[in-house]
Amino acid sequence: MSSSNHTPVLIVGGGGMGLSAAWRVAKRGVNVRVLEQFKFLHTRGSSHTEHRIIRRTYNDDIYSRLMVDAYHYWEELEHDSGTKLMHLVGGVDFGPDNDPTLNDLIHVSHELNIPIDVMTAAEAKQRFPQFNLPANFLMTYCALNGFLAVDDCMKAKLETARKFGAVLQDEEPVLEIIPLAHGAEVRTAKATYTCDKLIVTAGPYVNKLLKQMGLDFSYTIELNQAHWFKVNNPELFQPGRFPVFIVRYDESGIGGMYGFPTFRNPGIKVSVHHSNNYLDIDKYDMQPRQNTIERVTAFMREFIPDAGEMINVGTCPYDFPNDEHFTISLHPQHKDIALANMAGHGYKFASVVGEALAELALDGKSHFDLTGFDINRFFDPSVPRRPAIHVDILRPKD
Repeated sequence: MSSSNHTPVLIVGGGGMGLSAAWRVAKRGVNVRVLEQFKFLHTRGSSHTEHRIIRRTYNDDIYSRLMVDAYHYWEELEHDSGTKLMHLVGGVDFGPDNDPTLNDLIHVSHELNIPIDVMTAAEAKQRFPQFNLPANFLMTYCALNGFLAVDDCMKAKLETARKFGAVLQDEEPVLEIIPLAHGAEVRTAKATYTCDKLIVTAGPYVNKLLKQMGLDFSYTIELNQAHWFKVNNPELFQPGRFPVFIVRYDESGIGGMYGFPTFRNPGIKVSVHHSNNYLDIDKYDMQPRQNTIERVTAFMREFIPDAGEMINVGTCPYDFPNDEHFTISLHPQHKDIALANMAGHGYKFASVVGEALAELALDGKSHFDLTGFDINRFFDPSVPRRPAIHVDILRPKD
């Protein structure tokens, strides 16, 4: 085999996590190659669209703590790329005053000294008249929350990884991964590559690769949708006037809504965290589903009465395990292989996940607290697990 096909670090998957890892590995001065099946910056994965929420406030302290580092590495990427990526316009969470996740968020925020305001529905109406909340709702506000300009983030990671020396190869689908006693072999239609360390960040396309690596496990793949709505008073929905929001309430029991102020596209963007529309990724047609459109439209009528007609809709696939927590770990048997999947809520963490993957691959361990994110939790009951994030959502039937 040509020595040009060997690289110290090989990354399979050039989306949000893979390019973050490439940036962090290359910045250490280590040669790294990225293989992406589609064109870079494509829209068939989970790392595109106008914006994604970034927030310090979580109802599980491990995420709030990890977000401190995520903000740091996003700032470093802003410096390395010369591009503004974070727009900290403030964010709110709201739901019934007895909602356990909302109350856990308040508790964790106070415990970690994250500054939040807690408001009754009446107080929220005075501060954010765009929302129409039931009388029994609470709202929290954190000025540290906001959104990432995702397309800008992706371009910044791509260009910065290349600047530091990463070899970036797109339109090269991986056909097979073969773990070796040392390193791994990766076969594509164009070539066969070897590496000392392999990082797998294939997002919703990972399941076949897991089987090839001897991992009898698969992630659920679900269709997510983003919907843009006209608003009757556009000046009230600009950044600085209208926060990002997360709804900790959903009468369907599937998953709550979240949304954004107007940014570059007309209207405000609203998505639903779980659609209950499950996918065979090989048959992903990028078509939105009417049942989700109807759910989001009904929410808008009830909670954001200034919203008008829907003017656009886009899709992306989620990959998540039953506990909805991240996977950031080494392979249980092959310690030269690191893996990451982000359970449908991970883009905001991409900056720090890239560093964690670089540490796992190059140092054999990470200094970040990744308790509960080990892929071996799905095989070994003695491995620490975290309580499931949404224990009551509907699941696909076998």
